[in-house]
Amino acid sequence: MTILGSAIGGILAGFLLDFALVTGQNFDELTPTVSIIEGALVVWGASILVFLILGPVLGWGLGFVLRATTNHNLHILAFAALGVMVGFGVGEYLGRLDGVSGLGTIAAPAVGIGAALGRWAISNHAKT
Repeated sequence: MTILGSAIGGILAGFLLDFALVTGQNFDELTPTVSIIEGALVVWGASILVFLILGPVLGWGLGFVLRATTNHNLHILAFAALGVMVGFGVGEYLGRLDGVSGLGTIAAPAVGIGAALGRWAISNHAKT
């Protein structure tokens, strides 16, 4: 179930990242539509891949820390907070590799929402 929750979170975070990047302030200066679609698919795929790599490890670790808490809402909020922190860190790291400043501030909310909704989606099957 952790892998399924990670996949759901990656899909949602990728969609939110695509939406934030395509509708950003420089929308008029974007390249042709085909390049936009290709870029959106790359961002979406990368988001899913990163969630599938980091999600199960971080999800298991956070679940272990919260094992004494049976409140699902608290778990969902904790996953959102962890997602914001990891999203900011990974976004800033990848942004600096490519020379894009501020990518962490775009990625953080998207990853936080994706992590929270991924955890919420598997709440009925999660062991607390």
